[in-house]
Amino acid sequence: MAVRGSTLPSLGLFLCLGMLFISASAANDNDICMFFKAVTPTTGLKASADVYEDNKAYTIFVPVNYSTTYVVLRALDTNNNSIGLWHKADLACNSSVLYIMKVSREGLFEANWKSPPSTNTTTVEIQAFAVDADKVATLSYLKLKKHALTTPSYSMISTTRRTTTPILTTTRILYPASTPTTTKSLANRIFLSPITDAIQILLVFLTSKLLF
Repeated sequence: MAVRGSTLPSLGLFLCLGMLFISASAANDNDICMFFKAVTPTTGLKASADVYEDNKAYTIFVPVNYSTTYVVLRALDTNNNSIGLWHKADLACNSSVLYIMKVSREGLFEANWKSPPSTNTTTVEIQAFAVDADKVATLSYLKLKKHALTTPSYSMISTTRRTTTPILTTTRILYPASTPTTTKSLANRIFLSPITDAIQILLVFLTSKLLF
């Protein structure tokens, strides 16, 4: 059964990878996917989410161009240990995986990575190497950080209960409101009483004189 030539990787790519593996073995490198002649930094690596979560699937978007022949990816924790699972990689190495570019293009190459379940990992660094036929790689990376668990802080608030006892002011009224008038009338009566009595006596005396 004939197989279309377009469905097979080019012979040049196989030779390139073969030279890569041979050179890596000669150099006694533990990770044959990580053997490059030169590495230059770049930007543009993205992920479907920027927060790290356990047992979560991520889509990683790697910037590539027409000269990119394969992409090397790895996910490292803070101790530089490779963690997680890369899906449908063409080659799995010790700490990384390799994806062959089936079609050359300019833009973003997508790869799927799943974080491990139930770990104490708080930060993961995703590294992506876009490698050309001369084994010159451009490196881009990003960090996924777990949200810090925020525990509400309860401050000891000293509450002083102010007991406000109403002050009852009792005003003793020594004299009624009418006391000044009453007192004045009483004084008038005290001082005017002898005069009135004297007038009455005088009237009685005059009357008796007139009658008799």
